[in-house]
Amino acid sequence: MGWGCRVDKEMIPPEEDRLELALRASNEGIWQWRVSDHSVQYSDRVLGFLDCNSDNAPNIFTDIDRCFHENDREHFKRVLEGVLKQDGKELFGVDIRFLKDSGSISWLRIRGACVRDDEGYPLMIAGSIIDISRRKEAELALEEERHLIRMLIENIPNNVYFKDMDSRFVMANQATAEKMGLKNSAELIGKTDHDFFTAQHADKSRRDELEIMLSGHPQESTVERETWVGQEDSYVITTKIPWYDRRGNVKGTFGVTSDVSALVTTQLRLSKVAEELRIRNRIYEEELQLAHDIQRAVLDDEIPDISIQGGHQLSFATKYIPASEMAGDFYEVIPISKTEVGLLICDVMGHGVRSALIVSMLRGLLERERDSARLPEWLLYGLNDGLYRILNKSGITMFATALYMVFDLEAGRINYSSAGHPMPMLKKDGKVSFLKSDQQVVGPALGLLPETPYCGDSLSFDAFNQLYLYTDGIYEAENAHGEQFGREGVSDFIAELEDDMPVQEVIDHLTEMVGEYCGGNGYGDDVCMLGVELAGARG
Repeated sequence: MGWGCRVDKEMIPPEEDRLELALRASNEGIWQWRVSDHSVQYSDRVLGFLDCNSDNAPNIFTDIDRCFHENDREHFKRVLEGVLKQDGKELFGVDIRFLKDSGSISWLRIRGACVRDDEGYPLMIAGSIIDISRRKEAELALEEERHLIRMLIENIPNNVYFKDMDSRFVMANQATAEKMGLKNSAELIGKTDHDFFTAQHADKSRRDELEIMLSGHPQESTVERETWVGQEDSYVITTKIPWYDRRGNVKGTFGVTSDVSALVTTQLRLSKVAEELRIRNRIYEEELQLAHDIQRAVLDDEIPDISIQGGHQLSFATKYIPASEMAGDFYEVIPISKTEVGLLICDVMGHGVRSALIVSMLRGLLERERDSARLPEWLLYGLNDGLYRILNKSGITMFATALYMVFDLEAGRINYSSAGHPMPMLKKDGKVSFLKSDQQVVGPALGLLPETPYCGDSLSFDAFNQLYLYTDGIYEAENAHGEQFGREGVSDFIAELEDDMPVQEVIDHLTEMVGEYCGGNGYGDDVCMLGVELAGARG
């Protein structure tokens, strides 16, 4: 365009005031564009984002065709024109792809505010720039994963739905909505079978669901005749099971229905119909098993030891027992450096498909927050903010508890923070205790409140020989009389074991003992445990 570009490296004051500290913490750089002579000033951090120096830095506001991706240029111009006109917008903001001289592309978030003269014409625009390439990649990956899961549910050749205690639909796929003569599944929410079927069939369906919720026994592969108001009867194969929350309380029913009218009307024998239906159900179970296997595959069954020469060594152990094919508990091991590692343990509300979707969201958000891996309170802040935005936009009420700990072998300390998650157990010289802090380190669960600050604390390696992280499935396990095993029961059992017993054996013995305590009832919830052994801590 022929306009000059002046880069002033002295534009940022040398003193580290609050603004400078905030910019450094958020990895942002600042810029200033003087509209009158089209000169621009960049901080050193911005020059790094643009992959240039003060001698060859472009003016991103005048060299638009050179600087930005062709699909983003018109949007950038429209936003800029809205600010440059008389009495235009005061704030400038875009997320845009920047074309580096090397040929690579990075995503930049550009924000600014306009200063105007008395007549409303712009004099100067100043603001900040941050590189959001990794965040964009994580968002795209998360969006793709959610799309794949939803595509799986929507393309299963069955009607899939959830009902509450009053047999009202609370969730359903598109196939179910179309069967009921509706355009989309949102129109189905809050309705019951009485809104579509005759009273005879709707009353029977309600009785069946009450029995399922009361007894806890599923209705499996039942052939039913559906009688409609104003249209021909249809025949379906129905499987309904109780829908439990994470504490084992009944919330309603979960159903899978397949239309088999064509099979019945062609007078196939009932045995053949049953075989066809068993095949369909097996396919559906295999699809759920595939999702289960994928979910398990991303967990690290064996975590490598980490040590520092002449100093501390950490050994790890894991145990993961899902209550169903789609679990809501998970853990992540985050390598930070040769002497630092982060451990995240998370428990999503309930279990099943809904919880598995939240797990997928959190995994995507965790990739976006990798830059905060050294700071537990900031990592939890980012996970909470991202999860709340997704759930709030979709109108879903869900949450997850989480505990994140960073083990620093060089400093001999653990930095940690909790989002509503139980604190870990410490074993030292035969005594077991629960970690306590003078700080308010336990904040609200993830996904409940926006922009929630979290606090952190630290713990010396001297405080433990072994450390155990866990979800509530291990201590809320109940026996035949409904009595929970309890946190004290877990700590007492670990205290009775030999001090030199490896953490993996401790966890194996504990889960076996709790499983026997439950008898044939099973755990009732997902069980997830992480054990940490501090080698050489006893001398």
